[in-house]
Amino acid sequence: MAGKQNGDTVSLVEQVYDATRRAILEGRYKPGQRLRLQDIAQENDVSFIPVREALRLLEAGRLVEIIPNKGARVSDVSEEDMVDAYRLRILLECKAVELAATGITKEELAEADQYYAEMIQAFAAGDVETSSATHRAFHLSLYHAARSPWLIHLIELLMSNTDRYRRLLTPARPTAKHLAEIRRQHRDILEAVREGNPAKAAEALRAHLQNTQERYSAGLAERV
Repeated sequence: MAGKQNGDTVSLVEQVYDATRRAILEGRYKPGQRLRLQDIAQENDVSFIPVREALRLLEAGRLVEIIPNKGARVSDVSEEDMVDAYRLRILLECKAVELAATGITKEELAEADQYYAEMIQAFAAGDVETSSATHRAFHLSLYHAARSPWLIHLIELLMSNTDRYRRLLTPARPTAKHLAEIRRQHRDILEAVREGNPAKAAEALRAHLQNTQERYSAGLAERV
């Protein structure tokens, strides 16, 4: 551990952040579970300092709750939290896709096309890790064309939070009907951006996000 403690502190924070975030999203750290500094430090072979900084970053994304004099725990999941996050996602992402539709390049469209194809293939194969990564990458490949770093930053924070609900409530392999809907919804978004139609792109994205939120609300209700 001593060698790592003398290394780049920022890279150690990123290492712990990524590992802990992944554990939360994959459900290895459960909602409400206490996060012990010594356990996380030992798992990542680091000192307490990068662990504390990583937990603060996770708290900023509302994946972790730090309680004074009690320590940190994984944030709870609830319909209220999920609906609130999706309400903001709809506002921000619709603005991003509107801006993207007015200035996206051919190269950026080609990248979005590639992510779309990889995403659909991963969903069809039931590859949870790849479908999650390519789904996120597909959306962000469009939003980056908005040329707004702050907008992307806020969207990514909200995405990280709602990824928990996706992992918790979405089956690894969608039904044929659901796969067809995934394909259609994302194709509608992509084609509207390709056409340079901001209003159509925003409406297609809004419908997609609202549909997702409604499915998750139904899934949470079934878990109660």
